Amino acid sequence: MRVIPALEPSGRTDHLYQQFLEVLENQGFKGELRQDYGTRLVTSTDNSIYQVMPQAVIFPKDTDDLKLVLELSSEDRFQKISLAPRGGGTGTNGQSLTEGVIVDCSRHMNQILELNLDQGWVRVQPGVVLDQLNDFLMPHGVFFAPNVSPSSRATLGGMINTDACGKGSRIYGRTSNHILELNCVLSNGESMCSVLINQDSVEEYKQMTGIQGEIYRTVDEVVRSRKKLIHDTFPRLSRFMTGYNLAGVLNADESTFNLNALLSGSEGTLAFVSEARLRLTRIPRERLLLVVHYGSFDDALRDASRLVESDPAAIETLDEKILTLAKKDEIYPRVQKWVEDPEGRPTRTINLIEFSGDEITELEKKIHPICEEILKKRDTPGEAHGFFITDKAREISELWNLRKKGVGLLGNLPGERKPVAFVEDTAVPPEHLADYIREFRALLDRYGIEYGMYGHVDVGCLHVRPALDLKNPEEEGWVR
Repeated sequence: MRVIPALEPSGRTDHLYQQFLEVLENQGFKGELRQDYGTRLVTSTDNSIYQVMPQAVIFPKDTDDLKLVLELSSEDRFQKISLAPRGGGTGTNGQSLTEGVIVDCSRHMNQILELNLDQGWVRVQPGVVLDQLNDFLMPHGVFFAPNVSPSSRATLGGMINTDACGKGSRIYGRTSNHILELNCVLSNGESMCSVLINQDSVEEYKQMTGIQGEIYRTVDEVVRSRKKLIHDTFPRLSRFMTGYNLAGVLNADESTFNLNALLSGSEGTLAFVSEARLRLTRIPRERLLLVVHYGSFDDALRDASRLVESDPAAIETLDEKILTLAKKDEIYPRVQKWVEDPEGRPTRTINLIEFSGDEITELEKKIHPICEEILKKRDTPGEAHGFFITDKAREISELWNLRKKGVGLLGNLPGERKPVAFVEDTAVPPEHLADYIREFRALLDRYGIEYGMYGHVDVGCLHVRPALDLKNPEEEGWVR
């Protein structure tokens, strides 16, 4: 991998890949096959700091195209061909990048196929964008609960491949918690349908011939024979993104077997998703948003564990750097009166705490003790000194838009140093978050690095964006 901005022109497509594309076209591939430099250059980057120039980019029309691609790549003559699925390219870890062939499902495989409100599910193709789905579902009073900041670009296939989640994950969990069924294409071109099954069914699946039987036999053997190792190794965190989720295959009493837990987060290395049946959640009738004002970021982080006890749907934080940059942004006049203390106390950071449910009185019962505590201790050093409450949809939307602007605001830092995503989604138990971030900030301060921090304090997960000049070899070395 190369670190941006070092972009080097590349020559013609490798002969093996050229041959692969020619055979693919001759066998009836209906989508698009692109090997021009412009397309390859555009897809050599994503939302990460990396650049990997692919040999080609293909845009399948349907599942048959996916099967054709994978079946052909499994032939002996094409064993060296590598493939990587791509959705919206919003991942910050380079998951969609490859030196081989990018398989982009967002151009054509982007249809909402079926909605079943009685049973509470929707069937989609992998290229459907999260906002597209939720806009479609809103008139029906339901939504797909896992949320990510780039919701206007992130595809459902990408969210499945990274087991994505964001605001509200303490309540709603990750994408894998909402998958009912995955239709996938395996490495040899075979189709496979994966659903939650009981242990009797596992034994039946293990008797299957071919690659599917081998999959069930292998996974069942691994998760059972290494049960203690898996239990001791996997973190007790609601947020972790790296590795195959072997811990999620069996439930607590080992009565069910869920291959979707393993497929989710596997980044397309185990199978390519062609369709997904997803569980829907009813949209809560009422929402309350509490904005809490603090004199320092450390104060906001320390307060998070107390706020979690009130059982909110989400707690998000913005640090001093992001709030300072927000004051120069067009959004600030629209949110200023809500994020600044009316009595003039300096607000350097805020926590956004959302409560949702069907009865406003129940939400008020949760929020009032917090407000009373703030009023009681507002003059005590290290405590929150103010708050703002709203149940108005427009105000709630504006405040969450401020949070969504975090990355963009950091991109407005003056000078050559720009925020870099290479220590993203660090997660610790929420009760240790303040201590962890204090040490992390001390490390960055030691190097004289500016940074912005924001994210999901209710689950101990913060986005940290140190500002570096990646054209400077020394600072590029800090990343490595």
